[in-house]
Amino acid sequence: MIIVPADALRELGVKIFAAQGTPDEKARFLVDTLIEANLAGHDSHGVHYYVGYSDRVKRGFIDVDAEPAVVKETPTSALVDGRWAFGQVTAMRVAELAVEKARESMVAGVGAFNCNHIGRVGYYTSWAAKQGIIGNMYVNVGNPSACAYNGLGKVLGTNPYSVSVPTGSETPFLVDWATSVVAQGKISVARAKHAKIPTTWTRDKYGRVTDDPNAVYNGGWLLPFSEYKGYGMSMICELLGAVLTGSRTGISGVAEPPSPNGVFMLAVNPEAFVGLDAFTEGASRLLSQMKALPAEAGKRVMVPGEPEKESKERRLREGIPIPDDTWAQIKALCARLGVDMSDTEK
Repeated sequence: MIIVPADALRELGVKIFAAQGTPDEKARFLVDTLIEANLAGHDSHGVHYYVGYSDRVKRGFIDVDAEPAVVKETPTSALVDGRWAFGQVTAMRVAELAVEKARESMVAGVGAFNCNHIGRVGYYTSWAAKQGIIGNMYVNVGNPSACAYNGLGKVLGTNPYSVSVPTGSETPFLVDWATSVVAQGKISVARAKHAKIPTTWTRDKYGRVTDDPNAVYNGGWLLPFSEYKGYGMSMICELLGAVLTGSRTGISGVAEPPSPNGVFMLAVNPEAFVGLDAFTEGASRLLSQMKALPAEAGKRVMVPGEPEKESKERRLREGIPIPDDTWAQIKALCARLGVDMSDTEK
């Protein structure tokens, strides 16, 4: 592992995507979403995507100049054609529309199709919460990597779900998880570290228990988290993220473009109920009460969103750890693009 300051990684990422024709504003936003994932401790959605996204740009699956477009709209809803722009650009447009409409109409739903991989879902729901709006986002991944409960083979994506709630502080309540046991990016991180994985994460191509992170890439599959509960939640993301928006389902068998996301966001304005001030006051009180509960020896009770906040504070001080293999891939990418890394490697 090497340690790289967040700002240095950020500027390197901007140069990488600018070298591929990405407009500056888009490049900075895209890179910000990836750096924020690393800072939050979710390396599975971080800067290792410098390489993955660049490969998709090279292969024509990501259009660096594309702008998402609203193709259907009512006062409380919208459907967005992502036009195969960077997925983060499309997802942010979904979040902005949902928040805008919830401010006017109290409750809003916005979906998107033709959308590339959007990165860490909590980025968008927590942004909504910071605007005083409760954000729920359901995402399907049209590239299957997980099995059905009691099933064999890949038929569902990791299908993440996130909800974030305003609390009156800079740190909203945030739940953000894959409906498989882990995000596939965590398998990629384990591979880069040459590390074993828990035997509860995957099965190999024969359906056998394994601790080999390579198994998923050699015909194996991820398991649903919490067995049938995770499977049920994954199906909700499939129905709302894909079927409702007209996106590609995991079971469709279509292989390209890789990792399309169907996105559906539900936004709720607390002003429709007790009001934002009363809601954030009550939410803050509840979270404080939860954190004050007695804990097991050597542990403490935390609330969702708190681990990410602490990780960000630590990594801003100490830097972001990058596996050697991942760093070697980023260096090779920079060499191909003619991007100078000298400032990053000081």
